[in-house]
Amino acid sequence: MKKLLISIIITFPALVGFAQSTNWDNVKYNGIRTMGISYKYLNLTNPADKSNQLGTTYFFPEFDFVKMNLSAGAWSWSYRNKLPGDFIGSGIQLVFTGEMPYYKYRPNATWIHNFIGWWNIAKNVKINDELAVAVGGHIGDYYLDYSLAPDVYYNPHGFYAGIGPVVMVDYLLPGAMVVHFESSLAYGQYLADGDGFGVYPAPLISNTMLELRTNSKVFVGLEYVTFFNRGDDPFRGQRIELKAGFRFKK
Repeated sequence: MKKLLISIIITFPALVGFAQSTNWDNVKYNGIRTMGISYKYLNLTNPADKSNQLGTTYFFPEFDFVKMNLSAGAWSWSYRNKLPGDFIGSGIQLVFTGEMPYYKYRPNATWIHNFIGWWNIAKNVKINDELAVAVGGHIGDYYLDYSLAPDVYYNPHGFYAGIGPVVMVDYLLPGAMVVHFESSLAYGQYLADGDGFGVYPAPLISNTMLELRTNSKVFVGLEYVTFFNRGDDPFRGQRIELKAGFRFKK
């Protein structure tokens, strides 16, 4: 599945045509809120403890909301919440296997998750016929875990709020396809279930996504979420997603 998604990303332009587009007016969903429904390959690992880590892989549905406003001075935003898709995927696992591996405790397994969601909002500061650059802010919640045994864990551990800057870049391709990139760097503020305020250095959380969007509703994407551990514990978890799906007006 992973190799298939990578092949789709590489060959995608050939699947949708090369009719030349001259400006952002040709992008069908410019200025319209859309909902994305996709199928994803999810991988969770901790590269900082390679000899002991238990890497985990899942295939789950995915949902998100996006509004691209590709005009001078306009605001764009995105909202992603992993909870619904991961819960639905785990429910399907329960029906067919009798267990929910995603929510089952396993030592040396990474967990990077959210409950409320991740918001990015940015204003266009540079735009021409094929490139748009926007800057703004990110806010979200993150649950981080890498446990050796119940109540024995590496830090940073627990529930964090993250806030920081975000940049969005859109590049117009032939056929009114858009390569969309957005990346945030958030300061994580501890909220619950860890070592407490100020005891362990708060992490810096990096949240990046890259998508190829088309007028035919089809899109493919890559997400990478990780954090910079500012302490000494061997925990630098990462959440990698490859996905393909459709976007609809919402």
